[in-house]
Amino acid sequence: MQRGHSGGEIMKSSPTATTISDQSGVSETTAASAREARLFASLDRSAFTKRHSWLYVVLNLVHLTDGFDILMVGVVLPGIIATFKLTASQAGFFASSVFLGMTVGAVTITYVADRVGRKKAMLYCVTSYAIFTLIAAFAWSYESIVVLRLLQGIGLGAEVPLVLTYLLEFVPVRHRGVLAAGTISLWQFAGLLAALVAILVIPAFTWRGMFVVAAIPALIFIVAFAYLPESIRFLVHRDKVDEAEAIVRRFSSVDPDTVANSSLVKEVIVETGLRDILRGRYLPRTLGVWIMSITWAMAFFGLVAWLPSILIRMGFTAVHSFAYTAAIVGAGAVGDFLCGWCMDYLGRRRTTSTCFFLGGISMIAWGFQTTSSGILLFGMLTAFFGTGGVAGCMFTYICELYPTQFRATGSGIATAWQRIGGIIAPSVLGVVIAANGSTFDSFLVLGIILLIGGVAAVALMYETKGKTLEEIAAHLAG
Repeated sequence: MQRGHSGGEIMKSSPTATTISDQSGVSETTAASAREARLFASLDRSAFTKRHSWLYVVLNLVHLTDGFDILMVGVVLPGIIATFKLTASQAGFFASSVFLGMTVGAVTITYVADRVGRKKAMLYCVTSYAIFTLIAAFAWSYESIVVLRLLQGIGLGAEVPLVLTYLLEFVPVRHRGVLAAGTISLWQFAGLLAALVAILVIPAFTWRGMFVVAAIPALIFIVAFAYLPESIRFLVHRDKVDEAEAIVRRFSSVDPDTVANSSLVKEVIVETGLRDILRGRYLPRTLGVWIMSITWAMAFFGLVAWLPSILIRMGFTAVHSFAYTAAIVGAGAVGDFLCGWCMDYLGRRRTTSTCFFLGGISMIAWGFQTTSSGILLFGMLTAFFGTGGVAGCMFTYICELYPTQFRATGSGIATAWQRIGGIIAPSVLGVVIAANGSTFDSFLVLGIILLIGGVAAVALMYETKGKTLEEIAAHLAG
């Protein structure tokens, strides 16, 4: 079986969705042996076991630190502006700086993860951003904190696609959507947590205390992560089948030896390379993922960076702006989980497009609000559907779409478009605010952007509900 690649382009063993019958010769040479197919089937059909639970808890704790580090930008920004006497444009560039690093990390480290393993790449990511976050607490100038924030971003940007790639390669098919959505929901919950922590930490320790609070848990949780196993699908792809089987037998409630031959997915050799994500059946799916990624990110990160400052400009105190931000972000986390749960029943395409459209409409309506209750209500609706609900569906879909040999890289490239959106939106909003533009203009633009994402979801998504990762790859490679 050939599992190598040449120049990072041509890779082998994309599966086709045929079955192995007892008469077909289970021992015949194919791109994946019957033994490997049994391992995948055992893992896909398993119940959610105690070992799955332990893996899920550790992954989510690590993921929470990533979300906290990124999403606290809105609550630390007012203090950083005051400390370094920043203009609105400088503040916007600082808010965007982390996304420059995240764009680099999302592409480079995920590429490495497809070659050295998900676990090693994750350990590097978390360790690097934890260290640079701690150093950032002692930043001495505007230039220093921008550079440190950019360096943080390299690890932060790769962590999101890697943690979901790792998770989806382990969990049973029937639980894949809701578990991925739960992970993304917790990441968004980190924004609520950051806002609540800021109420206690910033008055006592200034914005610098927030960086210390962000760094310490990450340094602790990487110790627990070091005890998790490598991805089973990655090990099989690297011909480490014995190691993969030992892990499957620890995790799965289904003994691989009991899986019937007639139910196995048979894989045949099909040339599939990273460049093929822009060819054939992959082309519209990839373009759809990229459009959805950048539109969602512009709405989400634009609000993350500037919402507390916008609320302060509207007359709210700093503490009240943090509290409103916490409520709005919390609604997004709830929407993330509930919409993610829905997609296992309604499907990825229908749920994702609905969330985009409802989020865009709510965003535009939010811009018309002038009362505290209206601002809070439509802010929560926008977050529930537009930034939360979309994320739970979209991230799951992205990590389902590509085959094992470049799943991390393909997901990383897609999330790089999200980071580009994160670079553009805070800077653009900073310019609008500096020009004394109305808040309605900002909400209108972001609302239209979400509606564009909805159109892309309707036109370009491929339904992956209920399919194994191998079945998805087989269809798109065919």
